[in-house]
Amino acid sequence: MADFGLLGTGGAYMQNILDLRQKRQALIGANIANADTPGYKAKRLEFEDVLKEAMPMPGELPMARTNGQHLPTPYGGDVAGELHEVEIPIPKGDKNSVDLEQEMTRLSANQILYNYGVQAFSGQVEKLRMAIEGGQ
Repeated sequence: MADFGLLGTGGAYMQNILDLRQKRQALIGANIANADTPGYKAKRLEFEDVLKEAMPMPGELPMARTNGQHLPTPYGGDVAGELHEVEIPIPKGDKNSVDLEQEMTRLSANQILYNYGVQAFSGQVEKLRMAIEGGQ
């Protein structure tokens, strides 16, 4: 079982989300860069459903794991997501499946969600800092 550090499974979960969002951002950037490349198939990184399954259910009490022999917590480690190619080409005649408008929208939405994740993660770090310093 992976060591989740001071922030525990919540911190590891948030770090995993941020890593996946960064990978998605790079992939969308590659799609945009190849918008005029004949035959290029746009790629998508899907991970929301897998992350949802890895996340504890609302209201579920977190399990304290004080011994390595205890059962694992619901979030057992990094989720990788699934990479898919977009097969339906837009009618440009060059068999390129990049829709520039759609990619720009996905880029903006992903950036907003990444920024939200950074703020949430920073909040967790700030709470830990306050606990360590004793609320001074």
